[in-house]
Amino acid sequence: MVSWPVMVSASVQTAPWWTPVSVLLAVGPGALLVVASFRPGTDWLGPLVVACSLGYLAAVGLWFVAWTGTPLADPDQSAIWLSTFPGMASMVAMLVYPRFGVVHLVVASFVVNCAQQMGRFGHLDTDLVYEVCWAVGFTGVFLAIARVAVRTAELLDRTRADAHRVAAEAAAATARQAEQARFDAVIHDRAIASLLAIGVGRPDPALAVQAESALDAMDRLAAGVIATGPPMITAPVALRRIRAAARDFGEDIDIDIESVTADDTRYPAESVGALIEAMGEALRNVGRHAGAGASSAVLCRAADDSISMAVVDDGAGFDPERIADGRLGIAAGIRGRMDAVPGGSSVLRSSVGRGTTVGLQWVRP
Repeated sequence: MVSWPVMVSASVQTAPWWTPVSVLLAVGPGALLVVASFRPGTDWLGPLVVACSLGYLAAVGLWFVAWTGTPLADPDQSAIWLSTFPGMASMVAMLVYPRFGVVHLVVASFVVNCAQQMGRFGHLDTDLVYEVCWAVGFTGVFLAIARVAVRTAELLDRTRADAHRVAAEAAAATARQAEQARFDAVIHDRAIASLLAIGVGRPDPALAVQAESALDAMDRLAAGVIATGPPMITAPVALRRIRAAARDFGEDIDIDIESVTADDTRYPAESVGALIEAMGEALRNVGRHAGAGASSAVLCRAADDSISMAVVDDGAGFDPERIADGRLGIAAGIRGRMDAVPGGSSVLRSSVGRGTTVGLQWVRP
């Protein structure tokens, strides 16, 4: 619309066909570019950029064919409406072909200013070089800004892709560590515990059941199946499971369970399972390391948003500073299990000759 007055005033210099043809060649590819921008992907961008450039140059070239040879009566007027945007195609070209955009700007500025001077004066004037340089310099500023914007967008895309890659690698590493912790815990708590329970003489029938359970657990882990039971369980069910699991380690264990929660309170089954497994590992350690005659107790308190537990014994005790970090019973069976569930935590207190306390806690996130 801005170029419409120039089209009308300068139409007397050219054959009637040139104005509609020039509009089709110069504006048509740009209109297609706008329409294509709503399509997914960018495969169409390169060909349309080239079409915009060649369409503009073809329109200017045809002006020389359509020109009647008569200059404007008023040389201060514009002889060709295309002179107002020689770098439009270059702006688009900066998205895909930066060098091509620069070449187009220089060529288009030279050609259209030649047409401008021929239409105004009937010949090329000495100001041609100045006018071409001014057109290139003025539009070049915007080309530089466009290029910087494109490079910044490319950098942001690469940074985002790198961030996604690092996050994916970290998630994969965490998943591998969690899976390794599950294998370590099952092997230690089930397989090794079953082997250590074998004694001289006729095996205890319960040991066969325990070994079969250990093999089943390892098979399920290898198949990627983690049996965590129902997603949520009620407080009474959770406390019954804790009591039953503790009682399996001996009738002489003192079990004290306190509940200050409503019966319809629900806990994540995974968290309750982690508490039971960690408690079981602590009680196994009592049997292995506390010494003959040592007594033990399980203290548990269930609230609406937490379960706290302590496994206490008055046995030989040990120096926690001298226990290797990689010891599976503590690292995987207790700390690993509690750290693997949201809201889980554990603490170990012991000293030589003064027994051991293993504190376990789950707090609703």
